[in-house]
Amino acid sequence: MSAQSQNPDNIYTQQVKQLINMIYPKDTGYGSVFEDASHYFSVTPSLEQHIEDLKAQLKLIERNKDREVLAEQLTKQIRNSSEKLEEERLARLERLDAVSTKIIELCEGDNWQETQQLSAKLLGTLMLLTRGPEGSFAKVHMRFKPLYKAVLTLRLVDRLLEHDTIAHKYLSKYREAASRFRGNRYWRDKWKIELGRPLITAALLQDIGLQSPAAQTILKGENGDLDEFRLLDESQRKDLLKLNYHFTLRYLSDGLGQPNYVGNNKEERDRFNKTHKDASEFLLSLVKDAFVSKSGLGEIVKIPQIYVSIVLSTKSDYSRMSLPKGYMLIEQLAKKGGLNKQLAQDFVELVGYFPQGFGITYIPVNEKGQEKDQYECAIVIGLNPKNPAEPLCKVVTRNQKYITSGAQEIIPKGRNLYFPANRKKLMRVGQDRLGEIMSQLSSNFTPDAIDDLVPSFWEPYDFFGFKKHQNLWAKNN
Repeated sequence: MSAQSQNPDNIYTQQVKQLINMIYPKDTGYGSVFEDASHYFSVTPSLEQHIEDLKAQLKLIERNKDREVLAEQLTKQIRNSSEKLEEERLARLERLDAVSTKIIELCEGDNWQETQQLSAKLLGTLMLLTRGPEGSFAKVHMRFKPLYKAVLTLRLVDRLLEHDTIAHKYLSKYREAASRFRGNRYWRDKWKIELGRPLITAALLQDIGLQSPAAQTILKGENGDLDEFRLLDESQRKDLLKLNYHFTLRYLSDGLGQPNYVGNNKEERDRFNKTHKDASEFLLSLVKDAFVSKSGLGEIVKIPQIYVSIVLSTKSDYSRMSLPKGYMLIEQLAKKGGLNKQLAQDFVELVGYFPQGFGITYIPVNEKGQEKDQYECAIVIGLNPKNPAEPLCKVVTRNQKYITSGAQEIIPKGRNLYFPANRKKLMRVGQDRLGEIMSQLSSNFTPDAIDDLVPSFWEPYDFFGFKKHQNLWAKNN
């Protein structure tokens, strides 16, 4: 029996960690999408300047008697430096392409159902690899955000195309994209290159301008000793926004640009160039609009961004308790006219109230359907809940003991302890009994939860840390 078939999920978790490192690793030096941008912002300008200087010299030597020899040397230097720039640009595109391909592999299935499950699994794994408001959580969240946002963006656009939510010339060409879920190979490839990839790029690199030296100076200070997650004052925020906008668009258009066609078929080349030019223009208009909100197109990445800013917040007052409020912020903004109502509704229907990987505590029922005087733990594992307040979960305790064979269950609102009315039901059980229940599972409850004895949620990080517990998404027969 192969290792993979023995324990697919521990391999899966490793794949997710590997993908995070391909995008935004903890340590530099491995080569990643974010390092590519930092390198581009800090090194490329001087190389470009060097080329300009050489060209200026080339103009000046026309009066020199050894000009042919000098001209040849300078022309060669210009060519070498330009080739180096182009090689670096293509290497950045290639790395980004490898990341896009990997994301699509991990969250796109053969049909719609499987795609939702795989996307829930990827989002849930990301959440379960974070530990709550402990240690340097902000840095971890910052690294996880781009990938989390990319997955949500893909799934939101599937719904948008189905409902025709945003009228946009480029998007309207992909109304048939859902046929890739019915085995249509043509649409699968077309969707990946022309829509999947630009959407992933937009989500991953929406704020890539913050990697520029000027933006980093505002965030970390001249000497790099300031807390980059602190609250900035109004003028710093405005400056940072301008720098982010300027350098993000510059990176997308100049630092990345379009891939080069390889081959010698003119028709094929023209088609290739047209396809990539259109995709590139769509990507730029998408990111631009996420900054300046003119056409509503940018909301495709802006809504996931707002949601992720709560679910994977980098603010010092981060608390797991406030995670289910991510959807509320989207709803409120839509009500006030700040977001497209239909798109906001599409999004809330996609994610529900409880994020993937959130630790639910609930009151179980006996065979007769009567509520027991105890609670159990579960983990949210499914997107698109029929009722946004009632998530599909994997049950992970039975009589307060951790199990790996729990069922997948929709937890009804009336038994979910996140809602205060349900916590009151258990208050009648008595402190000693509740204390006993808590102590059996104590490592995953916060001290403040022990004070009020009926916890409104639990922290599944330690549970998920065991390989045998990472198979949450497999259905038990």
